[in-house]
Amino acid sequence: MVMVEAEGSCAEAILRHMQVSSGGDAPGRTTGMEDQMLNPEPSWVARDLNPDWSLVPSRPSSEEIAPGFLVFAGGSNNYAIETDEGLLIVDPGHERLADAFHEAVRAWSTAPVHTVALTHGHMDHASGFGRFAAEGERPIVIAQENYTGRIARYRQTYGFNQHINRRQFASPDFTFPTDFIEPTLTYADELVHSVGGLELQFRAVRGETDDYSVIWIPSRGILFVGDNATWKVPNAGNPLKVQRFPVEWVGVLESMAELDAEWLCPGHDLVLCGKEPVRSFLTAHAQYLRSLVDQVRDRMNEGQTYDEILHGVKPDPELAELPFIRAVYNHPEFVVRDLLRYWGGWWDGVGGNLLPAPLSVQATEIVRLAGGIDVIINRARGLADQGELKLACHLIDWATAAGRESLAVQQARRDIYSARMEAETIGMPKGFFRSEVAEAEDSIAQIGGG
Repeated sequence: MVMVEAEGSCAEAILRHMQVSSGGDAPGRTTGMEDQMLNPEPSWVARDLNPDWSLVPSRPSSEEIAPGFLVFAGGSNNYAIETDEGLLIVDPGHERLADAFHEAVRAWSTAPVHTVALTHGHMDHASGFGRFAAEGERPIVIAQENYTGRIARYRQTYGFNQHINRRQFASPDFTFPTDFIEPTLTYADELVHSVGGLELQFRAVRGETDDYSVIWIPSRGILFVGDNATWKVPNAGNPLKVQRFPVEWVGVLESMAELDAEWLCPGHDLVLCGKEPVRSFLTAHAQYLRSLVDQVRDRMNEGQTYDEILHGVKPDPELAELPFIRAVYNHPEFVVRDLLRYWGGWWDGVGGNLLPAPLSVQATEIVRLAGGIDVIINRARGLADQGELKLACHLIDWATAAGRESLAVQQARRDIYSARMEAETIGMPKGFFRSEVAEAEDSIAQIGGG
């Protein structure tokens, strides 16, 4: 198949899709773009910056978004493009969906896999090629050179990564992947690679990770960005994972906006089609992140404490209201914390935290001063009832550290973190709060409280 050309490709692709879906023209019916506007169907393609999220298909599912161009939306977005030499796959996805991805691709094309291009090495992007490999596929696999170090680190810290992902996603049965695809070709800064007459330009960047590749197909106007530009607040900070790079990330977004791409293919969420929407999308994300970067840097230069900075920095209010920078997964405060870590040390500047007493010892003293653990529990529950959930969590954390084997403590912990979880609207912190609830419920069962 021949890929759609960049100029006008979005409208033409959608028109062809609607004609095929409807079986062509029919008396008394509208067709093409007019038909789609009047009777929109679920699609992984957005043509503007305010999509109807109720029309987003369920996962996992696949869609030929243009002739010879497939997206498989599983745990992440995985892409396949037909070329004269075989398939180009961009990010083979997560190993738990390896069968579904393989079946979707093979139902669409029987061509051999010629090249696999990796945007980065996170588990949901780089561990799902197993079925293809089992069938004897041995493609060229391209990654930025830091990818190999990432995979080595995952193998050295397998247990830790399994633990922190279980906690982040509140999934006690989660298994961290072991079958990450191995690169056959790595590069440091830039690489040009051709497959079936299609030129791919790879550029190494630092954003969510240090092993990122921005992959640009200029002849088709297709830009693969991984997780460096999704329809969410940039994932520039994770409480349990290695350093992100929000400072460099701003420049990455700005440089991508200059490419005049027709197709923006993110690692999650919708594919965006149209030069103006793509440019606006990338520019606004850069401005959102730059606002946080500038505020943190300026406050650090003024000598403010980490606590003052954490609670003083806020996202740009106008940008935060945009429907394509949704605060649904990563919390802006997590970005602030990663900036503090990026420019500063691990110490928050509070004297007692430099060489602290164990938390259990601190908590036991707090309980003693309060007049007993029941006082702490009652106050925590009272604060929770008043909606003061942040403070209630601090108190119940102290009670837990001082009396982990107490049934009353664990029941209060369960109830307070359940309320905190229900009140939270952003996905990542919600998952961590859910983990607190699960741990409390496990403790209650072990204590014998039912």
